[in-house]
Amino acid sequence: MREHTEFIHHETLPWETLTIPGFPEKSKQKILSIDHETKAFTSLVHIPAGSTGEGGIYQADLELLILKGKLRIGTTEIVQLTHLYLESGTRLAPIVVQSDLQVLLMSAGDLITRTIIDSEKEMIIQDTNQMAWEATITPGFTIGAMRKSLFQHPKSGASSWLLGVLPQMRDTRYEIHPVVEEGFQIYGEMTTDRGLFHEGSYFWRPPGIPHGDFETQRGCLTFFRTDGPLKTTYVIKPEQGE
Repeated sequence: MREHTEFIHHETLPWETLTIPGFPEKSKQKILSIDHETKAFTSLVHIPAGSTGEGGIYQADLELLILKGKLRIGTTEIVQLTHLYLESGTRLAPIVVQSDLQVLLMSAGDLITRTIIDSEKEMIIQDTNQMAWEATITPGFTIGAMRKSLFQHPKSGASSWLLGVLPQMRDTRYEIHPVVEEGFQIYGEMTTDRGLFHEGSYFWRPPGIPHGDFETQRGCLTFFRTDGPLKTTYVIKPEQGE
């Protein structure tokens, strides 16, 4: 299992060379979390404009969120805030980076290549700029937020989504989830009992960890993932002095 992390601010982390077969050679990364047994990891990746990579077929599921920049994968133009999901065995077509790229890269295991392609699998592409906002799915969720659902695994229920929160939203309760929760702050900030979750911040939280309360003056846009169906138990925090 990965180490419980709250919060990492990516500005404090060093750049390392990214050596994934088929990715552009000039890629570099900041590792945000890693499971040293399964080799699953999440990292922030930078790829300079003009870089190219031949792509490949990988033995682990691969998920990407384009935070900044623009690229082409095969013949498909990919823009900022596009979400990509490649199940193991899906071919990643050749890559051409058209402007400096910042990517949140998530792998379910060691990204070694395989030679056999699963022809029935295709890369799932969600351009979030074109998606409509939806109501949150958690009963009792505080008014003032909406979501864009990006992916849900048909077997495990593992999910990825964007959450948009309005300015001046506040919730004084604890939340507890029975699943791993992972998050990256894209825009804005949220003040929590764990500290300030601002742009470029990241957390990886094991199941059963109480967290809250939450308050934002400016609003925020956050990317979330879980390793199973999201369920939330709310706990009212005792008043100070009780």
